[in-house]
Amino acid sequence: MNQTKVLRSIVITCLVLVVTSCAGNKPIGEWRNEEFSGKLDNILIIGVTSRSTRRRVFEDGFVKQLAASGTQAVPSYTLLESSLELTREIVVRAIEGKDLGGVLVTRLVGIKEKETYRLPANYDDDREYMGYYNHAWKETSGGYYAQHKVFTLQTNLYDTASGELVWSMQSEAMDVSQPRQVIEEQIDLTIRTLSKQGLI
Repeated sequence: MNQTKVLRSIVITCLVLVVTSCAGNKPIGEWRNEEFSGKLDNILIIGVTSRSTRRRVFEDGFVKQLAASGTQAVPSYTLLESSLELTREIVVRAIEGKDLGGVLVTRLVGIKEKETYRLPANYDDDREYMGYYNHAWKETSGGYYAQHKVFTLQTNLYDTASGELVWSMQSEAMDVSQPRQVIEEQIDLTIRTLSKQGLI
């Protein structure tokens, strides 16, 4: 058995796992106020971005998915002008008298470059064991390393009754050609995490 071919198949397998683990949004840090108990409903959703269309897509998508899980929410663009710099005072004035239980804010906090290995075009990820085993000995070519952007997002959830931070999460999202995919994955990740925490 050729040791070079064995090493090649092991390296390719490991790279498949690395690339798979990098796909989609993922949490990199989370904090929970242990003194807070109960669930929040009727949440104001704020997507902090200078692009009004992207903000609306994010907030509307979030409100829709929360409604599907039984939680009411309100998109912030219906209460806050997109041209405003969102300070605490502006948000407090906007939610006054609105009977909102919480405020959820998602914003970009950093961008970094990351190198990822791209698999060869002729690589076949065969899910059948024997097919994959046989393919591991074939010659492959065309694999390369590529630079891409990774966005770090921070999402905070506040209790409007006390004004205190209840929960916070940082997550990473890969730069993709379809921004809606990043938005959908971020929404899904946030809702799943909040559900696990028992906050919604």
